[in-house]
Amino acid sequence: MAVGRMPMLRIGEWVRFDGDEHQVVALAGTSVRLQSSSEAAQVVLLPFLLAAPDFELVDGPAAPVVEPFGLLDSLPDDVAERARWWQRQVVEVMTGLPSAAEPGSLPQPGFDPASSTLAQREQAKAEELTVAGRPVSACTVRRMRVRYAEQGLWGLVDQRATRRVVPKSGVDVWA
Repeated sequence: MAVGRMPMLRIGEWVRFDGDEHQVVALAGTSVRLQSSSEAAQVVLLPFLLAAPDFELVDGPAAPVVEPFGLLDSLPDDVAERARWWQRQVVEVMTGLPSAAEPGSLPQPGFDPASSTLAQREQAKAEELTVAGRPVSACTVRRMRVRYAEQGLWGLVDQRATRRVVPKSGVDVWA
């Protein structure tokens, strides 16, 4: 399980725990009633279940990634807008559609995941941006896509803007 992602348990879900597969049959407060594939029933505390080294959802949906609230508020506006701009570019490379696409929209030529590889879509995005006056290489598009996949929007932030300058001690300041 990815760090920072907590699974969401629902009645009917199957989990691996304590060396066996169990179905969640009831939830009450912090208690979870499990029934194993061998029909054995047990009640465990939710924190104990989630902390078990072998715990995992069996074919459950991935927990949604939620961007930390106010993540970009401390950054200069131009740095935050640039990260959002990259997000729009990367989403199109990953999904084939711009993030604001209407339902039923079709991908532009070169961005359809059904007919082009990820590397081809990265190359197409680099060419599109270069023609639009923002020259980048396919390698840069790939790097930004990977950073977005690993870190979300924060991965697209120019990290130079996040560094704090600490004045050196013992330096005289002249007014």
